[in-house]
Amino acid sequence: MSRAIQIRRGTADEHNDFTGLLAEVTYDTTNKTLRVHDGETPGGIPLARADAETDLDGADYVTAWQTPTAENNYTWYRKYKSGWVEQGGTVTCGSAVSLTFPLQMADCNYTHILNAGIVPQNTAVPVRKCISKTDTSMVVSGTYAISGGTNYDNGVCVWMICGFSA
Repeated sequence: MSRAIQIRRGTADEHNDFTGLLAEVTYDTTNKTLRVHDGETPGGIPLARADAETDLDGADYVTAWQTPTAENNYTWYRKYKSGWVEQGGTVTCGSAVSLTFPLQMADCNYTHILNAGIVPQNTAVPVRKCISKTDTSMVVSGTYAISGGTNYDNGVCVWMICGFSA
């Protein structure tokens, strides 16, 4: 024959006035949840229910993403609830590198990183060109002195853009 185990129980109001023993578990009959006690906190600590909604109003979290594949030209992105977006990919390096973003940026106020995979001598600093907020691409220009430098990635550049999306 099976055995039934019954734990201490009470309403939410009764729990609020109750300080249970260390590691004691009780059942809140009002909210239909368990509470774990630490021997100090009145009411204990309510445990989350599987059907309870989590309040994420103040949190910024990822709402959409893309992983890099051959079909999307090895680009990726993470878009957050706030509109902030991080996106990037790989491209073949050259004196002018054209990037195509998976997502449109809100304006030209974004940060970009281009890692040429090269340790060159006398390398010019890459400059971005953002024409308008409807652009979904940019051109990075600079002189990469592959001769005289060390090419670690066979001419592959890794890029990343951070800012707000349209």
